[in-house]
Amino acid sequence: MAQWGNTDDAANSVLWAVTQLNKTANTDNQTALFGNTTADAFVTGATIGQYGVDTQEVQANGAFAHSGWVLRTAGSGGRAGRVQTEVLVAGGSYFTNDAADDAVIPDYTLSITTQPADASGNTSAAEEVTFTVVAASQPAGATLTYAWTYANGDTIQTNANVGVTTGATLTVNTGVETANADFKVTVGATGATSVVSSDATLTITT
Repeated sequence: MAQWGNTDDAANSVLWAVTQLNKTANTDNQTALFGNTTADAFVTGATIGQYGVDTQEVQANGAFAHSGWVLRTAGSGGRAGRVQTEVLVAGGSYFTNDAADDAVIPDYTLSITTQPADASGNTSAAEEVTFTVVAASQPAGATLTYAWTYANGDTIQTNANVGVTTGATLTVNTGVETANADFKVTVGATGATSVVSSDATLTITT
């Protein structure tokens, strides 16, 4: 049975980490050590906390050296300014399902694999012209959301399209959208940073 989990909270942190600080390995000490920022709480002259995904782990260049559980020790007094990070468990994947850490390491990375293509349509014939985007998440499995707008960010009026503006495909009625227009789509997901497509142009012909 694993001694830790990949969800970033105290209950899933490394239980035996407290024994390295000469403390009893129990849930009270496990909880107290998780995310601790109180000086001298475990060792006099230092602030020691256990972290999964946290801004405490971010290096000066904004990068992460690993994915996993760490002990972070910040010195005080004569050792003030000295910070040591000890990797306890180097995981094979980032922590997930914890909204609190999404700003540091998102659960998913989104990408647009096929950009919406330009299209043209005849005004007098009132054609239905479609724009389609294909997106993916890494790891796979994110529930993707779509929000189509004009390229300048303006909302598409409900009478300017057939169907909805919240799917992977936008259908535009050229009998209503009578002037050339540019569209884009923002793809999002819970626990991910949204991505925006390139602009797609609708060219109106007569």
